[in-house]
Amino acid sequence: MNSKFSARDIIIYLFPAFRSAMFILFGYIPLWLSGGNQDGLLETAKWWPLSFIVVNLITFVLLKSQLKKEGKSFTSLISDHYKSKLKLKEIIWVIPLMLVLGMGGLVGFSLIISGHLPTATLQPLPLWTAIIVLVFLPLSVMFTELPFYLGYCTPRLKQRSALPVFSIVYPLFFFALQHSFIPLLWDTQHILTRFLVFVPLLIFIGIRYTKDHDLRIMMIGHGILDLFTAIQLLVVSIDPALYEIMISNS
Repeated sequence: MNSKFSARDIIIYLFPAFRSAMFILFGYIPLWLSGGNQDGLLETAKWWPLSFIVVNLITFVLLKSQLKKEGKSFTSLISDHYKSKLKLKEIIWVIPLMLVLGMGGLVGFSLIISGHLPTATLQPLPLWTAIIVLVFLPLSVMFTELPFYLGYCTPRLKQRSALPVFSIVYPLFFFALQHSFIPLLWDTQHILTRFLVFVPLLIFIGIRYTKDHDLRIMMIGHGILDLFTAIQLLVVSIDPALYEIMISNS
């Protein structure tokens, strides 16, 4: 641990909040364009997948820039032993468990807090937009979120903290928090639900990361989770009547 607290240290501690700040900013852009009309926020919130992809691209460029300054490669974020082959026996239990925890947290906390499944994140989009989301949302998520929070932030926080667990819990807190603003709706139930639904999955990810610092399998599992979201968006975009049925049952 470095005993001197520099401006660089402050930046590292603020870094995990970067994506949350970006999602709030991108959430306010349509609100500003609508003249500050809060009633129109839900309508403009349906474009969250596009802002998500843009933030992911910005994050990727930022990571590449920071790594270039440090003389490191992007693969250094993903695994301490990225040249080794993935183990099939780990793939067949890690990815299904991630899907169960991710979907279980979504359904469970949504029903507990709001009494119904979320609908704000599954609003129909123009078909061309839904197709773009289907391709780029899972890929952009897979190569940015875990590499950003655990691959980049955790090791640098670990150098500055006397508590190794802090270097994992702190960025994962912001990992969960960013979802509270995707999409941005100033509704207490929405914000709390969106935060909690990812906690079970992130607890598992944090525990597993401490064992081998290998993000590869978890990146794949994370990408598959977002692929399911993108498929649902495509389905309701093809047939918006399905979304109306969801709204009527919520």
